[in-house]
Amino acid sequence: MITNFFIPELNNHDVQELWFQQDGATCHTTRATIDLLKDTFGDRLISRFGPVNCPPKSCDLTPLDYFLWGYVKSLVYAAKPQTLDHLEDNIRRVIADIRPQMWEKVIENWTSRLDCIRASRASHMPEIIFKICQVIYSQFGLAIHQNDHQARRRFVEWAQNEIAVVPDFHKRILSSDEAHFWLNGYVNKQNCRKWREANPQVHAETPLHTEKLTVWCALWAGGILLQKR
Repeated sequence: MITNFFIPELNNHDVQELWFQQDGATCHTTRATIDLLKDTFGDRLISRFGPVNCPPKSCDLTPLDYFLWGYVKSLVYAAKPQTLDHLEDNIRRVIADIRPQMWEKVIENWTSRLDCIRASRASHMPEIIFKICQVIYSQFGLAIHQNDHQARRRFVEWAQNEIAVVPDFHKRILSSDEAHFWLNGYVNKQNCRKWREANPQVHAETPLHTEKLTVWCALWAGGILLQKR
C-alpha cells in the first residue's frame, strides 16, 4: 500500500514540507516499514521507533480518531448500505463532501488539545466539545500509566516548540490511521468512541464473521488520501 498507493499520491504534493504520523500498530512499525517511510520523510516521521515517538494511548491527539471515523460512520450507515460496493460509495461520498472549512477547524482543534493535555499533566481529556458537530463527548480512555504520561508530555512539549518556530507546523502533519466498516453497521470501539457517563447495558448479538471494508486514510490541512483494503 505504501509503495503502490501512498508514495505515488505524495508526488502530487510537496513532501519536503510534510511530516508523517502513524500509531504504534505492529504492522506500522516493522523495520522494513520504518525504513521505507524514513526514505520518504527522513526525520519528519512521528511513529513508534521513529525519529519522533508517537505517544501511546493518544487517540485524543489523532484527528482521525477524535473526528473523522466517528463523523463518517455517523453518516455512512444512514442510507442502510446492502452491499460492499454501496458501502464503499457511501464512504467515499461522505468524505468527499466534507468542506475545507471543516478540515481547517479539525486541524486547528489539534493545537487546542495540546494546551489542554499539557495543562492536565498529560492526562486524557475528560470532556471534549466538538464545535463542528455540536456534540459533547465524555471520553474515558484506557488507563494511562506513568510511562505513557511521560511520553505524552514529551510529545506535547515537542509539538508546541515546533509550532513556536513554525506557526503553521500543525498544518503540515499528515496523520494516518485505518478503520473497519462492517456491512451490518457494527462500529468498532477502537476507532469510534462515543462515551456515556452511565453504562447503557445494551446486549447486541452480531455474526462471528461479517463482510467489511478496511479503510486507510491520511489527513492533513490540504485534504485527505483515502484507500480501501
